[in-house]
Amino acid sequence: MTQGELEKLSIRICEIQSDMEKRIMEDLVRRIKINGFSTASADWQVERLKQLGKSEHDIKMWVREALQTTDEEIEKIFGDEVYEQYMGQQKAYKMTGQKQIPFEENRELQSVIEAVKEQTRGTFKNLTGSMGFAVRNPATGEIFYTPLGEYYQQVLDSAMLDIRSGAFTYNQVLERVINEMTNSGIRWVDYSSGVHNRVDVAARRAIMTGFRQIQGKLNEQTARALQTDTYEVTYHVGARPSHQEWQGRVWTMKQLQEVCGLGSVSGLHGANCYHDYNPFITGVSIRTYSDKQLAQMVQEENTPKTYNGREYTTYQALQQQRHMETNMRKTRQEINLLKKGEADEETITLKQAKYQIQMNRYADFSDKMKLPRQLDRVYQDGLKGITAKSGIDNTTRQK
Repeated sequence: MTQGELEKLSIRICEIQSDMEKRIMEDLVRRIKINGFSTASADWQVERLKQLGKSEHDIKMWVREALQTTDEEIEKIFGDEVYEQYMGQQKAYKMTGQKQIPFEENRELQSVIEAVKEQTRGTFKNLTGSMGFAVRNPATGEIFYTPLGEYYQQVLDSAMLDIRSGAFTYNQVLERVINEMTNSGIRWVDYSSGVHNRVDVAARRAIMTGFRQIQGKLNEQTARALQTDTYEVTYHVGARPSHQEWQGRVWTMKQLQEVCGLGSVSGLHGANCYHDYNPFITGVSIRTYSDKQLAQMVQEENTPKTYNGREYTTYQALQQQRHMETNMRKTRQEINLLKKGEADEETITLKQAKYQIQMNRYADFSDKMKLPRQLDRVYQDGLKGITAKSGIDNTTRQK
């Protein structure tokens, strides 16, 4: 699979998690709006408990819906997509005059698929059961993680105190809470180790980990059937420098482990690695790229291009592009939440103007670096109708 095809695998999963995140953030903003515009404060503690109970019920419902939809997507990915991968191995069998076992009759592979599906489902249940926000202490700069239920209580209490004391306006409190939430995003947190990720990132990793396990099993099973111990590692543009050294070349299984780091987090098939390794039959298979071609392509990628006085290799440019996409998603979330909270028009307009600048800069940077615009990553938030100050999303004009 190409890098683009691999990325598309997890887009729907990320959309599901982003929708759940959007619902939770909107709910908290709605609670602040209801109470921020209210003059009654005598029964705040009673009303607070009612609202927390309602929010807890709604969050559980949204999580259940997200898990159900995720389960359907898991079935599709580890069904249809894996089947396509399996049938893609037919060419190798035909080249050697051997017959491939029908997909449904391959018990060894089916057993692996079922085990990976259960493992992935378990990971998602763990993710949705350990959600919270990462909040920075303004005095010390230290980041601490607050479970979702506790965060609701803290934010509602501090928001109401600030608004009703007159120390801050409703608009100031709303902006502060929105900025805090969008800086963090809903996170999966392992409270014992401190490891954390935004839920969409953790979800994407879970899917990719499972799919990679099946891919590896399929590749190795095919190689065993074809009686070969050599594999060609795929090549893709913008590989991290440590992977450029071994991509596109042919290696034995032992070399895949020792040279390419197969099985390690930072190596082949590791975290955020888009490389694959396909069975290679000496004397029959033909390499995709020669050593000379690989050297030339890597040299071109590592020749820096200049943008606004700063130099970027292709890898660095891709990292900067991802950073820009993350910032655009944050601003889109802010615009949506400010509208839901009925912030003043000036505040919303300023955010839209910021988004316009981000879009223009993203389009210009991508074009100057000769990179395709990856707008699917920006729009995975599901926030339809979020536009810039002009009302036109300029990044959609050019395909």
